[in-house]
Amino acid sequence: MIGPEYNITHPAIYRTSTANPFILAGLVYESIPHWVRRYARLRPDYSFPSSMISDFKKISLSNSELYTVLSLAALFTLLRYYLQIRLESWTQQHNIYPRFAHKVPESFWKLTYYGTVWIFAYYFHMCIESHDIFNDPLSMWVEWESGERPKMHWQVQIIYAVQSAFYIHSIYATLFMDLWRKDSWLMFVHHFVALGLLFLSYVDNFTLPGVLVLFLHDNSDATLEITKLSFYLKKRTNGQYYKSYFLMGNAAFILFAIIWVIFRLYWYTCKLLYATIYGAVYLGPQDAPFFPLLGAMLLIIFGMNVYWFNFIARMIWRVALTGEDPEDNREWDTTAVSGLNQQKLDELATEKCHLKPKNV
Repeated sequence: MIGPEYNITHPAIYRTSTANPFILAGLVYESIPHWVRRYARLRPDYSFPSSMISDFKKISLSNSELYTVLSLAALFTLLRYYLQIRLESWTQQHNIYPRFAHKVPESFWKLTYYGTVWIFAYYFHMCIESHDIFNDPLSMWVEWESGERPKMHWQVQIIYAVQSAFYIHSIYATLFMDLWRKDSWLMFVHHFVALGLLFLSYVDNFTLPGVLVLFLHDNSDATLEITKLSFYLKKRTNGQYYKSYFLMGNAAFILFAIIWVIFRLYWYTCKLLYATIYGAVYLGPQDAPFFPLLGAMLLIIFGMNVYWFNFIARMIWRVALTGEDPEDNREWDTTAVSGLNQQKLDELATEKCHLKPKNV
């Protein structure tokens, strides 16, 4: 390994808590060509794709690491099936509309997962004094200054094992367990990109950027599921109406939109991309084999965040104009997509439910 070009206190390094987007654009305009020229000098015999294939062949993971992740992925799938069976029975007992019978278990599972892992990520970023990479993003490279590969911290190993297992499970779940949506194929690709990002950042030991990526994403996923669950539960087939769920859903929806803009668009760019596409060039190892691929994946995820924000903006616009409930306008059985009102959609779902064969 060839150590970093500069240390974090070097006067040439632009160090801040949150980079100005315009300044960051200028920094990246210089850092990427600089990395390309330097890498060409360090590895003059590099050729694509043969050299990249050779780098992949050098990757080595222990059996314990592989078995741990695969076992956790299987456990997640079993837990989700268990929750789905229990909650489908619960939805019938509590008069949940048939249109939401499959959605409630899915949202509850995702809320449980994303909420739990984000709380742990929050603890890692805000409560462990030795890691302040959220407030000082470039500090994620300090341990590389010795020129040696830094030791991976046990909290990071837990985060990586759990998140890798979840995305392996999610690839399967998108095809066979989740409700099929307009962006399901994109979500399928997203899971592979996320898993690839976790894997390559793990083998290159770029894990602190990885945990920051996860911290910036999981809270909006949890808030979205709170929004959806609140509207699934507010009105029942027996005529009961729970205003508390209505208020909670509206508050969660507003919070979800705000979190998305701040965490996934603004801080993702001005903290994470600043620390990686700029900071890693000068402060990380100079010969990291998968640095360009990791950078491309980070940009792909940012592009997905922008794409999905299109759905959020359209939902906000529709709610503002019509006063209707926020709906996930990626789903086919919604007013926004089908053009049918909610009463008609509920009637169709009830009719479909009655047509299902009874278990003997």
